[in-house]
Amino acid sequence: MGRQSAGAGRAITDYFNSPAFHAPAESELLAVIMTELLRSGRPATRKALISSVIVRLESEADEALQQGYRNLLYRMLDENR
Repeated sequence: MGRQSAGAGRAITDYFNSPAFHAPAESELLAVIMTELLRSGRPATRKALISSVIVRLESEADEALQQGYRNLLYRMLDENR
């Protein structure tokens, strides 16, 4: 059984490291965060959105997703300039 799990884990790792995998766009990441906020009953304010992006950025291990969160955060902070 452990052998099958290792094979499945390797397959998942290979998929995410393959050129065919595309990390979600910033708009998709923002949509997920907004949906999460609204479902939890919290308002989707600018402050709440930025806070959620920062929390996700700090806890994300995948480099592609980290970059997506960085890009999203940059766009959100750059809106008012």
